[in-house]
Amino acid sequence: MRPSREDIVITGLSCRFADSPDPATFWRNLLQRRCLFSPLPPTDTTSCPNLFDRPYPSVCAQLNELFSCNTADQYFKREITAGENPALYFMLQLVMDALRDSGCSINSLPTDRISLRMGYAPPFNTAAVNWLQHSFVLDQTIGILQKFFPNALADQVETIRAQLSASLPKPDVYAFMSSFGSSVATWSAHLLGFAGPATTIECGALSAHQSFQQAIDDLLMRRSDIAVTGAIQPPLMRPFLQGLAGPITFSRGKTLMPFSRESDGTLPGEGGAVFILKRLKDAERDNDRIYAIIKSPELVAASLDHHRTVPLAPERLLRVITRSLQRAQLSPESLTYIEAHGVGIPQIDQVELNTWLETLGDRKANQPLIGIGAVKGNIGHTLMAAGAASLLKATLAVYHRVLPPNVQIEKPYPRLSSAKSPLYLLDEARPWLRGGRDKLRRAAVPTVDFTGSCGMTVIEEYTGGNA
Repeated sequence: MRPSREDIVITGLSCRFADSPDPATFWRNLLQRRCLFSPLPPTDTTSCPNLFDRPYPSVCAQLNELFSCNTADQYFKREITAGENPALYFMLQLVMDALRDSGCSINSLPTDRISLRMGYAPPFNTAAVNWLQHSFVLDQTIGILQKFFPNALADQVETIRAQLSASLPKPDVYAFMSSFGSSVATWSAHLLGFAGPATTIECGALSAHQSFQQAIDDLLMRRSDIAVTGAIQPPLMRPFLQGLAGPITFSRGKTLMPFSRESDGTLPGEGGAVFILKRLKDAERDNDRIYAIIKSPELVAASLDHHRTVPLAPERLLRVITRSLQRAQLSPESLTYIEAHGVGIPQIDQVELNTWLETLGDRKANQPLIGIGAVKGNIGHTLMAAGAASLLKATLAVYHRVLPPNVQIEKPYPRLSSAKSPLYLLDEARPWLRGGRDKLRRAAVPTVDFTGSCGMTVIEEYTGGNA
């Protein structure tokens, strides 16, 4: 049964992930079951040991040259300085690509009726690091030199300071302001002329779910007529990955294998995805291409246990699944595909699988099986953009009416091949059959942050005339 409130639909998409400059290439890579990891620069563990004594990843699904923008395409005529935060322009490019995909041009948009809700807030960016180097790090360096060379003359020390400062990107106010997470959304909106709400959302891997929730509220509350939303994860700096080795179990290998008995951890990835949302009636009136209907974003926060750790609690994942389905007025049996979190960390994957099996129960006679897969096997755990990547994959699956395959796994969890299981691991691309005239193609997209918080969103096919 459909909920009484208005449906919200996706009318435009853009993305950049490893070796995926756009949604079409991203989809093709998924169908080909490509694992898009490339080697990270080796770390000297003797001179720079891992502070947490945990595995450091040897590979990452990297953006490389795709972390870029076309300045001529972005309505400003000046060079981007080395000291600025390039994530601002990366996001701006993705927003423009998504608007273009939706059939819009900036000059034709009602800019006072557009909201921008984007997930982004990494702890390090080039602008912030540059300012720290010009101030705190430079002072520390001079202090160390004076400690080891106490007889150095004052003018010699100042000459060294000046030379060190000159070797860094020149600081300016604009570059300093670009280091703020909030500026990435507000300046993107300013450069595009948007006058609606514009916020940056920091919610870890759940950032896209939270951004969708706020974007949908903007549309339902009539704060906007077009909502731009999504999340990005810029290139990962080595200090950040070394820090993540504490709370996250990285694999010692070069592949990420969700729901595999051979998996020993996850691997990082970079990228981002942007979605254009509209009210269904408006999209139909404007004859927009409609990729899918998005329903019921839901989040449940975690809490520390008495050991001051934040493991994935089964009851929290179960709660977010239940709430999301209830909000959409759907039963678990109405799902036909699960784009799982599937992070490759055995403890988390086992909890996720067991929670879904508890939710669905044993397979009943003549009950269609539900396919399950996880995009992280292709493009890694993209951290802030993890939810956005999963939502993009589910949206494209619904739109193309194809169940995309998981990456190659030799030894999946036994419960996935049990005759009692309502789930099966997708080992090849399959036509997504509806199983009945009243059975819609519908995907659940759960996400788990490494803090233990959980989120889920449902993606449903659009059956109107514009699909």
